[in-house]
Amino acid sequence: MGRAMLIVCAACLIVVGMINVTTSKQGLRMTEVNVRYADFIMAKNTAHTAIQIAMQLINADENWPSTHHSGNPWETEIEGRAISLYARQIEHPDFWEADTLYLISNAEYDGISAEVRSLYLKQPFNTLVPQFQGSITMPSGFNSFNIDGNAHEISGIPPEGSGCEPMPGIVVHSQEMADQLPEGEINIVGEPNVQVNSDLNYEPTDELIARLLGSGNGVTVNGDFSGTLGTASNPGVFFIENDVKLTGKQSEGYGILVVRSGGMMEYEGALSVAGNFEWNGLMIFENAFEFDGRGTPTINGSILVGNTSEYSGDPINISLGGNIQINYDCRGEDYARMAAALAVEQNFYTHIVTSENANYDGPGF
Repeated sequence: MGRAMLIVCAACLIVVGMINVTTSKQGLRMTEVNVRYADFIMAKNTAHTAIQIAMQLINADENWPSTHHSGNPWETEIEGRAISLYARQIEHPDFWEADTLYLISNAEYDGISAEVRSLYLKQPFNTLVPQFQGSITMPSGFNSFNIDGNAHEISGIPPEGSGCEPMPGIVVHSQEMADQLPEGEINIVGEPNVQVNSDLNYEPTDELIARLLGSGNGVTVNGDFSGTLGTASNPGVFFIENDVKLTGKQSEGYGILVVRSGGMMEYEGALSVAGNFEWNGLMIFENAFEFDGRGTPTINGSILVGNTSEYSGDPINISLGGNIQINYDCRGEDYARMAAALAVEQNFYTHIVTSENANYDGPGF
């Protein structure tokens, strides 16, 4: 019995020793895994930080992504950790679709390489262009609506084959404004002819104008103007600050035309040109509305009349002269949006998704 007991005890000690060794090894392995996981977290966070820094660099320099491609990555150190980051851009062939930007960031930390990939979309600058609601939209009040001419029509009925839905002829902010309209002197047609919308607001049109002015890509029109006013494939942004007379050499214009406080647009010239002049797009009268159309100018798109928040002058006197035709056309909204996108380089990116990956020589976790 004594000898048997010793054998049993010895066997138990061996088993306990083996268990202790195994447990010790597992503990060491778990410790190593935890350390390596912590290292991965450090590397991953560094890769994320690099992407945030890269986005700041892109906002400051729109050409940054094209400079730092896969063949020439941006390499630096963040808190002693090596960083390699590159961009991949995909320009969408459809003008209205967002361009794609991938940022691929790799961070090295103590043998671990963590990769972070972020996807961003860049929308063209056109979101501030007001949606067309009718032939003429007036979110602000006015003092008078005068007509000095022969035949006038303000129509919310789009041209046949345009693909546009009928809209109101005139949209105003209040019933009081609607009662001031000279419906007996001018032919206002639409669905309905006149609509009251108390939700109308001139903002953010003033912000749109500020961005367009700040772009430096708009054309300021002065005096007797004989230059071009944009094309269907390349619509432009035009500002009228003072009295302007189109000399008759233009037959059409496309994009956004802004008549600011004190500005007046007058069109005259040879009858064959004057009678056929057409503006296609958005026409904004900011703190003013005086359009003297000597001939039969046509506006295809929409007119917006409004006051900025800081405007403290008298209510606007709206004056229409000549034989003007104002037609709602949704295609004019596309010309306006394209003009804004071409004028303002948009560096505003929307983050869509991020993925993470780790790679190193050692135990898994």
